[in-house]
Amino acid sequence: MRIPRFYITDALTVGQAFPLPDSTFRHAVQVLRLNVGEPLILFNGEGGEYAAQIHNVSKRSASVLIEAFAEIDTESPLQLTLVQAIIKPDKMDFALQKAVELGVATFQPLVTQRSVARIGKEKVDKKMQHWEGIMVAACEQSGRTRMPQLNAPLELDDWLEQPFEGTRLILAPGDYPRINSLPLDLPTPVALLIGPEGGFSDAEVASCVQAGVTPVSLGPRILRAETASITALALLQHHYGDL
Repeated sequence: MRIPRFYITDALTVGQAFPLPDSTFRHAVQVLRLNVGEPLILFNGEGGEYAAQIHNVSKRSASVLIEAFAEIDTESPLQLTLVQAIIKPDKMDFALQKAVELGVATFQPLVTQRSVARIGKEKVDKKMQHWEGIMVAACEQSGRTRMPQLNAPLELDDWLEQPFEGTRLILAPGDYPRINSLPLDLPTPVALLIGPEGGFSDAEVASCVQAGVTPVSLGPRILRAETASITALALLQHHYGDL
């Protein structure tokens, strides 16, 4: 059975004993039924992971003892940003989860002309907390030892105005180069723009091209937004990363 992994926000040191946060306690003890002496792995997103065991369990809390540190690096050599237009909540969660599993370093939600789902200003903080939870669970599951960066939503024009040293790509239907035809020495890092359910408008694509973003295509079929992001990320990781 695979040893369960848990993300802890605090500093961790070998020999340290400390109580598990409430949410981690609920998952480890109440859901997975871990008991005294059973192993678990902890990481705090700063690299590497810590072997630990359940030290004590009570009705409402549990403590762990850290036994060893392993300098494990599971991060992709490709610094990849997914700039994902905001889509319906369940699809957005799915796209974010799979992007983290595929090794993205940064996730940038984007507000576009055809975004069906909208986030009111008063709900941004709540939505960001929700997305952070998705990222944590994906890192725990996939064995990542560093947390990706999550940025607050931006309008497309605002994102285009930000300086970016590397290559910016926009996925668009049409007679554009395929990802596997891009140069082998593609300047990195790489930012990939994925549109909403209705795709980017012609004006948005034109604005991106004018700003130096390179259009790429996945071929003749039109994929759903969440399918397109997974496919394009996997291709980029295959050609320039570690897949």
